[in-house]
Amino acid sequence: MLSSSEFVTRVVAYLNAGFVGSAEFQAFFMALQGAMIVRNGPNDKGQMNWFHAFVKGVVVSYAGALFTPLWMGRPTSMLSSDMNMAMCIITYCIVNCIPFGIGHKAGNFYPIRLLTVMGAQLFRSMGIIKFVDIAYEAFKDNPSAYYPTPIFGPILNGTILANMGSFFAKGFDGHVRDGLPFPFQNGLFCASIYHFVAHDDGPIGLFLKHYIRMVMQLIPRELIMGISVKTFVITGVSLFMQINGVLQMPEFFGPTFSPFDIITYPYRLLFVNKKKPSGKGPSGKKAKKNGNKQKKS
Repeated sequence: MLSSSEFVTRVVAYLNAGFVGSAEFQAFFMALQGAMIVRNGPNDKGQMNWFHAFVKGVVVSYAGALFTPLWMGRPTSMLSSDMNMAMCIITYCIVNCIPFGIGHKAGNFYPIRLLTVMGAQLFRSMGIIKFVDIAYEAFKDNPSAYYPTPIFGPILNGTILANMGSFFAKGFDGHVRDGLPFPFQNGLFCASIYHFVAHDDGPIGLFLKHYIRMVMQLIPRELIMGISVKTFVITGVSLFMQINGVLQMPEFFGPTFSPFDIITYPYRLLFVNKKKPSGKGPSGKKAKKNGNKQKKS
């Protein structure tokens, strides 16, 4: 039986991808999620050309890893490492090639879907951390004249990572025409919190670190002994994304769920949801003309 401190240690190790086989775990379930999205969506009848289905699954899974490094002039891990592409091949075969559709049916089984969400979300959260670090290391010696730490570059590099798939699949207008999409909301929030705590010695970073230390003091010391503020924030970001991923499953609130709706609701209530008179309804000009005609008659 695990003690509470041992349990917390293992949870922290999981959320920081610090366990044995974490890279394989993340890559496999990220690829499996992409393969299942294609198989359950555009290829639901299994009639799509095999290469089309495979490449689409690769892009759905790893669009961020494929295209985001180009912004920093770095090689993509899809070429520099064999693991991601190997997992794409393996998961494609599992989902599409096992007789009687057993692999596809297993992928739709709730415990497997839950495990898939957890692995994919861990991959995404570690990706945000990694890409923020990459941009900070590149720009840290050249901050602006107005703040001691580069701000927008690291945050946007981590945010763009989560949106490349949607940009590629939907196009620019298709992804952003309805407002700030959830991947942008999540990326901006998580990348900003991590960047300011991990890298910023300016007033924003000092402010956040001060209050995070205050929060850490409320937790029993034996549970977080030896955990730095940076590790605490990475754990929090990763846990936040794990919870969001689970709550967006159809068994809970569905894919449209966003914890940021609490923040954006007043704006949507006041501006977005207000309907302007179209001229065709009871408040439009045509309705007024019809009313005037009825009065005359």
